[in-house]
Amino acid sequence: MSLAATPTGDTYVPLLEAELLRWVGTGDSMLELACLDALFPPGKLLRPVLCVESAKAVGGTADQVLAFAAGLECLHVASLVHDDIVDQDPVRRGRASTVEQYGLAEALVAGDGLSMAGIAALLSAGPAERVVRAARVTVEALRHMCQGLMRETEIRGDLTCGVPTALSIMRAKTAALTGAACQAGAILAGAAPRQHQALRRYGEQLGMAFQIRDDLLPYTAEDQVTGKTATSDVANLQPTLPVLLAYEAADEADRNRLTTVFRGGTDPVTAHRDILAVLTRTGALAKAARMASSRAEQARAELAGLPGGDQLAELATSAADRRR
Repeated sequence: MSLAATPTGDTYVPLLEAELLRWVGTGDSMLELACLDALFPPGKLLRPVLCVESAKAVGGTADQVLAFAAGLECLHVASLVHDDIVDQDPVRRGRASTVEQYGLAEALVAGDGLSMAGIAALLSAGPAERVVRAARVTVEALRHMCQGLMRETEIRGDLTCGVPTALSIMRAKTAALTGAACQAGAILAGAAPRQHQALRRYGEQLGMAFQIRDDLLPYTAEDQVTGKTATSDVANLQPTLPVLLAYEAADEADRNRLTTVFRGGTDPVTAHRDILAVLTRTGALAKAARMASSRAEQARAELAGLPGGDQLAELATSAADRRR
């Protein structure tokens, strides 16, 4: 079956899963088992689907980018494995995280193993000049992602860091790689510079919309829907975008409530409840949702002149409206 004939991202899943198995293995060693446990069942496969749809939007076929798309997913999931170690999160995608299930040392090695499999997949096929350009775009995005993740740890407990800081972390941590997934797919399909640069900007704006929504989910969805612990950010004293918006808009009493929580020592469930009350009173939840919708609209605007971008436009809409 060819990916080139498939109409939606959902039908890519079996082929992407098969490609992931090709690069990671089928479970013949502890390393393979831990990597497979992190990969399957898969999440939204947003980055590989963006890579495929971007190739198709410029007249290419999905078959041209399948291995590269699988590599992107390996690299993304590797970052999640390491992120759960940093955050000490016991849950990922509704079940035990890799570090919770296998242990710290094993999770570290699994994240490294996924990274190496991802790099091998990126470099595996296609015209060498295109592959090198696409890989360079991706590696640069990964460098930004590491910088964003480190900056995120630096602002823990700091409610005065400001909304611009939160947005810059989102750009580095999430938007850079979603933009790279789109640009790389277009490059591999032979797109003109104008096209692959527009798709990079599209992906970056979509990534911002996606991450803003992700920051909202702990306060708008149930744990079983999000697949992660709603109190994780609170327990880690992480000042996410909605919290910083609330802090800016809050009166003295509500600022004091937030400050008390972010000093630490408050039970996470109680802290989450208190923060949610402040977010609701200040209108921070609604403001963040509007910001996500605005970013999605900017993403769609970047698709002008790309007649094959209908699926990408739908992805932008779903990113802004996501509930999980």
